[in-house]
Amino acid sequence: MKAKDANSGKINYCQICNSKKLQKVISMGSTGLCDSLLTKKQIKKEKSYPLNLFRCTNCQLLQLDYTVNNKEVFHLNYPYKSGITKPLTKLLHSTSKYLRDNFKFSKKPLAIDIGSNDGTLLQGFKKRRFKVLGIEPTNIAKLANKNGIKTIQTFFDVKSAKKITQKFQKAEVITGTNIFAHVNKLNSFMEGVKVLLDKKSGLFVTESHYAVNIVDELQYDSIYHEHLRFYLLKPLDVLMKMYGFKIIDAVRIPNYGGSIRVVASLNQDIKPSKNVKKIFNLEKSKGFYTSKKYKKFSSEIAKNKIKLIKLLSNIKKKNKSIVGIGCPGRCITLLAYCKINSKILDYIAEQNTSLKLNLYTPNTHLQVLDEKYFFKNQPEYALILSWHYGKNVMRNLRNKGYKGKFILPLPNPKIIN
Repeated sequence: MKAKDANSGKINYCQICNSKKLQKVISMGSTGLCDSLLTKKQIKKEKSYPLNLFRCTNCQLLQLDYTVNNKEVFHLNYPYKSGITKPLTKLLHSTSKYLRDNFKFSKKPLAIDIGSNDGTLLQGFKKRRFKVLGIEPTNIAKLANKNGIKTIQTFFDVKSAKKITQKFQKAEVITGTNIFAHVNKLNSFMEGVKVLLDKKSGLFVTESHYAVNIVDELQYDSIYHEHLRFYLLKPLDVLMKMYGFKIIDAVRIPNYGGSIRVVASLNQDIKPSKNVKKIFNLEKSKGFYTSKKYKKFSSEIAKNKIKLIKLLSNIKKKNKSIVGIGCPGRCITLLAYCKINSKILDYIAEQNTSLKLNLYTPNTHLQVLDEKYFFKNQPEYALILSWHYGKNVMRNLRNKGYKGKFILPLPNPKIIN
């Protein structure tokens, strides 16, 4: 049995084990794509897609039931840059440090990053004496090449993998950080990894937003169309075994509000670390293989929505100004689901290096402006949309001269002086 390559549209089966035993967790209506911000002209023609979260009761995968064409989601002018902040750059460089510290490699190993964006993660490998190659479908690939990270601009699948093997050596490391939850052609992706990876010493490393963090910390804003799947270790183990991989290590990491790093190998002789069993036991003991866990999750999401809308509405009744801070992809779900629009927020402030400046959020049509306006106008309240990095964001804003109050929307809406 193998995973399917999903076509655009409705998915009525598990994206890993193909089971039809799917249970709805929550419906969040219809939203636009989180990293497809709009110009004024595009607002009139904007598209929305159904956003529903389901659970496979067979392998325990959490997934969306609708997939949007990859070329539409990861369009050429995709505005996200992975190296936009120093804290995120540090987290991405931790991947290469972890691998150098815990595994052995040849003198000139090749590391390939799939969905490599601006090459930030590969910069860490380059510093640690790896040869590097990025694979990135959007025009951000041009920026990576300009910055000295060899990057091929293409979508990754088994066809592109075969072309790459004609020009490059087998990889000792293949990484898929964050991208592994986005892939709609999962079978072709996995077969492509097998083509490129060294069969004996090669490591396939995935880093994905962890379903345990999403559910326990009420990170429902991370449910959006790019994220087709939300992984526990159990369904990842099922997937890896389908393609002849063995999970040899699993580590929880802080990236993106709590992620899981999983290392797999085609070499069946390697013994798994104790971490693997620990994480399996954690998931089972916390009830992640039961329906009860997700009924509570759905209920808590509905409660949060009511609390947040009430808090923001009370502030606006007092004629106070509120500005959103940061425009991560995940905030599009929060804004749309809670119907936070220009009646609530004046605008969204972003740092001047952002590719989202002067564009508008889908559904809610909030304009993204340079943060210099925020510091100049000093609104009474700042809604921290990158709340999962809340402490760092608030400290940074204070250091830059903001004097107002902060609002954290999740997991429990609150005002911080």
